[in-house]
Amino acid sequence: MHFEFTPITMEYVKEIDGWDFSGFAEEVMMTPYFESYEKDKSLKGPAGCDGFVAIREGEPVGLFEFNLKGNRLEIGLALRPDLVGKGSGADYVRQGIAFGVQYYDSNIDVVELVVDASNKAAIRVYEKVGFTRIEEDENEIEMKMEL
Repeated sequence: MHFEFTPITMEYVKEIDGWDFSGFAEEVMMTPYFESYEKDKSLKGPAGCDGFVAIREGEPVGLFEFNLKGNRLEIGLALRPDLVGKGSGADYVRQGIAFGVQYYDSNIDVVELVVDASNKAAIRVYEKVGFTRIEEDENEIEMKMEL
């Protein structure tokens, strides 16, 4: 399965904000995008990250967020709820990371993320693509992958 990545627009922010997640992720944090747009017409996500929409067959199917910190790329991501559990998660993660590494054209050697500890399916996907746990508590697990 192939994904294209494009910078987020306000139209996509509104659409993703309406995605109906249930369980461990009730919603994707889109508030920072609305706030940054209201403030200065920029679209910055949580912690000032850059947001990109994953497109498949002309439709938005995911969100990938990047924060470049030296040689580390911090990521956040979400797949449209109706696609979760359908077997495309590992491809999505791999392609999103490859896009981020190419986009930032930097000397990135570590990718990091934080996942909800109760999101067992996502944790399995992250471990499948090469992430390892570096720190965890009852709520969150920090993971990293060396490139």
